[in-house]
Amino acid sequence: MALDTLQARGRTLALYERYGALLTEHQREVLDLYLRSDWSLAEIASHQGTSRAAVHDLLRRSTISLQDYEKRLGLLAESARRRRALDAMDREINGLKRRLSRLEGSA
Repeated sequence: MALDTLQARGRTLALYERYGALLTEHQREVLDLYLRSDWSLAEIASHQGTSRAAVHDLLRRSTISLQDYEKRLGLLAESARRRRALDAMDREINGLKRRLSRLEGSA
């Protein structure tokens, strides 16, 4: 499953936090147990009264839906772009403050 790596799991959690409200209640419940509560597929299957394969399929389809929402809406990418822009501005401001301090010190 695509959620096997820590990086993929983190991205899926970020997508879930951004677009989870667009999923069905059942999809949200299963993804929440899997991503936030770290339940295994077998634990979720037992809790839901279904098979491990059914849980795996639901997680796969839900993840694909989240990726599709991001592809169409791009909210996560936009948030990352804004964060990078703010970091760049912060570095620039800090550089200007250092220059100002040097100028004030030499005066």
